[in-house]
Amino acid sequence: MNPLPIRFDGSDCLHLGADLAISRGSAANPFNGFAGFTFTPVSMARDAPHGGEMHPDGDEILYVVAGRITVTLELDSVETTELGPGQGLVVPRGVWHKVHVLSPAELITLSPGPRLEFRALQR
Repeated sequence: MNPLPIRFDGSDCLHLGADLAISRGSAANPFNGFAGFTFTPVSMARDAPHGGEMHPDGDEILYVVAGRITVTLELDSVETTELGPGQGLVVPRGVWHKVHVLSPAELITLSPGPRLEFRALQR
């Protein structure tokens, strides 16, 4: 028996398990404790409503489809990288980072799980 294809759109995310099987998840809560990688289409008109995030389980891939962003990485010093359409960045495991929107952007993220940490937004 052949498996059925999984059709998805911008309201879905896809989970890639350790067995390399793909399942559909909700983009409203893409991580949800999933032990594997989550592939998520993201639309951003403004900065994320948190003070940064960190993935302790593995590297994260950010890929810009449209728009412009900067990504601030807290390495030995703070580094900022600007990305536009067709450009991406691998954020190393355990590095705090934040995406800043320069112009409304469409991104694809490939994020490790199951753990994800967020910082509160500083006002």
